Amino acid sequence: QRQSYKRTLKKVHRDQRFRNHPKNGKKAHKADRRLKTIAGRLVRELERNLASKNLLNTYKEKIELFKKVLAQKKCDKDKVYSLHEPEVKCIGKGKEHKKYEFGNKVSIARSYSGIIVGAVSFRDEYDGHTIDDTLDHVEQMLGFRPSRAACDRGYRGQKESGTTKIVIPDVPKKNATYYQKKKAHKLFCKRAGIEPINGHLKSDHRMGRNFYKGIFGDMLNAKLAAAAFNFKRAMRRFFVLLEWLYCFCLLWNGMNKKCERPYLAFAK
Repeated sequence: QRQSYKRTLKKVHRDQRFRNHPKNGKKAHKADRRLKTIAGRLVRELERNLASKNLLNTYKEKIELFKKVLAQKKCDKDKVYSLHEPEVKCIGKGKEHKKYEFGNKVSIARSYSGIIVGAVSFRDEYDGHTIDDTLDHVEQMLGFRPSRAACDRGYRGQKESGTTKIVIPDVPKKNATYYQKKKAHKLFCKRAGIEPINGHLKSDHRMGRNFYKGIFGDMLNAKLAAAAFNFKRAMRRFFVLLEWLYCFCLLWNGMNKKCERPYLAFAK
């Protein structure tokens, strides 16, 4: 490189801070333009140096990626948000504390007993359009298609998927009986159990941040996190069973010491 811009970039990064303050907006936008100018110089210099050594075709894809990032504007579609992961999408879920997230969507399906039976990865699709693929994956895993699926209000717009009826929390009908209301309330209370599962998958099983490469890596990360959750749940049940067996053995040994015929202790 002819120039490293080390000292210049340090000042530019300082000027970009606190851009939401009324007095710092102009300075931050000026720093953005300066940073884009420096990036363009470095890319053109890199292109010239690679061409002089006959290596331009080897790094052609990366050079094109750099040029796309420099040429993209605010309102363009299919923008690049990450150089090392160009497939990352900007997802707006309407959260007040986190208006935009970068990555991909994961659809999780759990059974009535709490076991994860489906984990499918998507790029940036509407939530209601992911039900069909998720239920197909559940059918592939279980061997049958469930008759009902309780979803949250983000899946509005679809009443059924194949033979599966999509149930979404809503105000009960006026002609609904007490039994129907209680049954629907119990189902939606069960559906709410998927929320802590999502939190555990993100915090305990590494689904919150993916370190695998590409679209296939996103899909693999979701499935491994779901498998780890089910395995941990099964091991916890297994250790509880061992604890019960251990307590039963201790109780049995104590009965053998106290009476000659221990089976009489169970006869009533």
